[in-house]
Amino acid sequence: MAGSKDQARMAAAGFTVLDDEDYWEESKVSSFKNMFDDEEEGFTVLGVSENKAARLSSALRSTVGADNLFADEDNDDITWETSSNISSSSSHGSIPSSEYRSARYTPPTNRSSSMSAASNRSTAGSVSLSSSQDNSLSAQFSKPRITRSEPMSIEDAIIDVPAKQVSATEVSKLETEIQFLRRQVQLGERARWTPLPVKETVKRIILGQPYSLEPYKSLEDKLALLDAAIRMHDGDAITITVLFLKKTVKKTIFQHELIKRPVAINHLIYFLNCHYDLDELEELYKMLRRMEDVFVLKYKQALAPSKAAGRAQSIAAAVRSFQHDSSLAPDSTLLLEQCTLLQRQLQIEEEDKKIAASGKHPVFRDHPPKAHLPLNPLTTTLYYCSFYHYNESDSSLSSPLSIKRDFQISDKQFTWCALSALAKLHRWKEIEALLTSKNWFGGTKMRACIGFEKVVDILSKQKAPVDILSKYLAYIEDPNERLSLAAKHKCHKVVVDTLIQLKDRSALEDYRLKTPDYSLERQYLITALNNSQIKWKN
Repeated sequence: MAGSKDQARMAAAGFTVLDDEDYWEESKVSSFKNMFDDEEEGFTVLGVSENKAARLSSALRSTVGADNLFADEDNDDITWETSSNISSSSSHGSIPSSEYRSARYTPPTNRSSSMSAASNRSTAGSVSLSSSQDNSLSAQFSKPRITRSEPMSIEDAIIDVPAKQVSATEVSKLETEIQFLRRQVQLGERARWTPLPVKETVKRIILGQPYSLEPYKSLEDKLALLDAAIRMHDGDAITITVLFLKKTVKKTIFQHELIKRPVAINHLIYFLNCHYDLDELEELYKMLRRMEDVFVLKYKQALAPSKAAGRAQSIAAAVRSFQHDSSLAPDSTLLLEQCTLLQRQLQIEEEDKKIAASGKHPVFRDHPPKAHLPLNPLTTTLYYCSFYHYNESDSSLSSPLSIKRDFQISDKQFTWCALSALAKLHRWKEIEALLTSKNWFGGTKMRACIGFEKVVDILSKQKAPVDILSKYLAYIEDPNERLSLAAKHKCHKVVVDTLIQLKDRSALEDYRLKTPDYSLERQYLITALNNSQIKWKN
């Protein structure tokens, strides 16, 4: 039954059993390049001989119908060219192989080009299939449509997309829109040179909307624009209008009008400072006759060099430019002192390098300098000289006394710096000599211009012995302050003496527990408690 059904289908398709057997006996699948490996002689297309192509085409046309076979938008032409035209009287739709000489595959093109190519081929004497036959053969032998994995080019996109038919209504609508846009452009060009009200322009500046200052040509309009910005109290608007006025009017007119508006001056100064336009800022200060501001600006520029030598020269040049201005004499004196200090620091450091290299100075050997001296403040320089050159004569540049004299350092500043340096070196004798002063009658007296409270604090930070601290605690006049500091630093003898002075027996008895057992301080405290001559308050 199955065999009879197959034979019926083959008969309906136009095949006979003999044709089918001959066809499959002759075909051998040897490779994918030639699917039909025919032994017959003749030209082949895509591995199919002329006879096999004719039989396949005839069978497909008879089964599906030549008009509906693989109707496709693409027109792929396969032309079998011969020396004579093919007779259209073939009743079975087959094309005799003896009529063909060659076959040519034409790649897909657009509809018009394939039609013109077909007409040209028929005119030249070539044989072309009908349009339905072309579509059927192109569907059989054309390359499969490949989905593009890469973006299409503009040319391919234009070719693939069919042209859209535009109606007359749409054309009229587009022309109307073009005319409207042209009118808008013309209005915009005319409005560009038509000034808006100054208030409206300033409002646009504040709100960040598009604006133009070019239409304002006259001086009155520009000043009105600046005044409107000042009334709005917006800094950006004021700065923009001031810069516009500066750019578009003469320098003398700009200066004359700017002096009348202090708010505009302040905003312009801030703008120039932020943009580091120092030359123009200096010129503006001179125009306003603000010489102190010019002096400060010059001083800031003089501090730009990072090296001490270059900075000293810059400061000296800045001072020379203002030496004839009597109003700036005090400021010039301070700058001269700074320049002198820089030069002195350079000389001291150069000499100290030689001393440290020799290795003979004990302080330089035990405490080598960890930083450079130049560009440091005056108090740091004094501390440095007190640390390394305390005992030098006042004729030496590195002597602390000469620095005190030349730079008019106060006694408190000198005592603080010298005491800190000597305490770090544990030079207690020099400290005692520093704090000893002579009176008119040749006597000596301990005196500390910074207060003995500060003296004790400095010495305790440098871990001075208890007897040294007790010595200077005794010179504190306030007994309560002395008692507090003595208890803090555990100077027991000073605490006992202060409590005896205050005649506070109960506090002395309580403090006895804080003293070490069998110590001299404990014995001294017990002796004081047993002294009947002391009149205690409690």
